[in-house]
Amino acid sequence: MTAAIEQVRVCLAAIRPDLDVAGISADTPLLEQRVIKSFEVLDLLLHLEHASGLPISRAQLVPGSFRDIRTIARVFIDGEALS
Repeated sequence: MTAAIEQVRVCLAAIRPDLDVAGISADTPLLEQRVIKSFEVLDLLLHLEHASGLPISRAQLVPGSFRDIRTIARVFIDGEALS
């Protein structure tokens, strides 16, 4: 497991303390499986910004950015663009 994925899990745990983040696959579709709700994405963004130490840019906020833990780690922690 990469450090970025672990950071995302920590952020998810912060917004959903009741959630067993260790039991969620890095590829589980978070919104589709209702792991998080759309309104929780804003809280997640704040936690991700704090965890990465970098501001979130508009370019990162594209459809699919919050698909799963792996994608969130790539886009918001590692700074990769979605293709």
